[in-house]
Amino acid sequence: MSEAGNITGAPPTGINPTPNSIVAAVFVDILVALLAMPFWLIVQLNNTLWPWPRLKEGLYFFWSFIDIFCGTASIMNLTAVSIDRMLAIVTPFKYPKILTTKRVLIILALVWLYSTTIACLRLANWQSYGLFAAFASFFLPLSLVIVMYTVIFIVVKIQVHRIGSAGGKEHANEMKAAKTILVVIGAFVVCWLPFFVIVVGHATDKNFTYPMEVYNMFKWMEYLNSCLNPVIYTCMNRTYRRAFKRLFNRVYLEQTVGNSRRGSSVSMYLSRRGSAISGYMSQRKHRGSIAHTAVPNMEAIESES
Repeated sequence: MSEAGNITGAPPTGINPTPNSIVAAVFVDILVALLAMPFWLIVQLNNTLWPWPRLKEGLYFFWSFIDIFCGTASIMNLTAVSIDRMLAIVTPFKYPKILTTKRVLIILALVWLYSTTIACLRLANWQSYGLFAAFASFFLPLSLVIVMYTVIFIVVKIQVHRIGSAGGKEHANEMKAAKTILVVIGAFVVCWLPFFVIVVGHATDKNFTYPMEVYNMFKWMEYLNSCLNPVIYTCMNRTYRRAFKRLFNRVYLEQTVGNSRRGSSVSMYLSRRGSAISGYMSQRKHRGSIAHTAVPNMEAIESES
């Protein structure tokens, strides 16, 4: 994370916490790919793979918890990033003092705590949980995101007329980052909105029906969003692309150095052990030669006697 600390054209201090939120969002997408998607496949096939009712129920609740947690964390991270972009553009000189790295980490911790709380409430089997989750995990944060970007584009429009091309490079960098996040949010809405429409319809109308194939398609659209985000980040914005490259290089370098250190440690151990064995064998050989020369002398002494 520290290697990706200055990727979006920050004010003069060079502190820009946005990459922490981006990395957190990408980490959530990885969790979706590693946990939510495989267990969704198992849930789809549980009638044949898991014939025991209790095991099926436990498996479903585990998947449901992971799915809700990842979805909520994903949109809340996007909300945090949109607030970050708004502050960077609206208050560029106060921005480094307002959003320090420590405060950003606290915000991210609150995002994960919020997501965990929403997911844990699912285990209570609350009757109105679907409507509550749709509001708390999607519509409320999405409304905040819309407000943040409305403020951003209003301020940008005013600043363009006021200062013209002065300070245009730094401002252009901020706008590129904002546009990238806006595309990410647009993809999020397209992929998630159909699913939450079904959730709200099912929660508010008991007679609401839909083909299971449609539900499964919307669910896979939701998971598709986790695959789109890294592509959007790396393709649309050069600074994000550099940040991910730095992160990858750092991880690769640490693994390479670790492997080389482990390899050198093994080589040193084998070398030392080989030297010890060689020394031991040479000592035995030397002792054997002494014993061999000592025996004839004893025989000679006995014959003389």
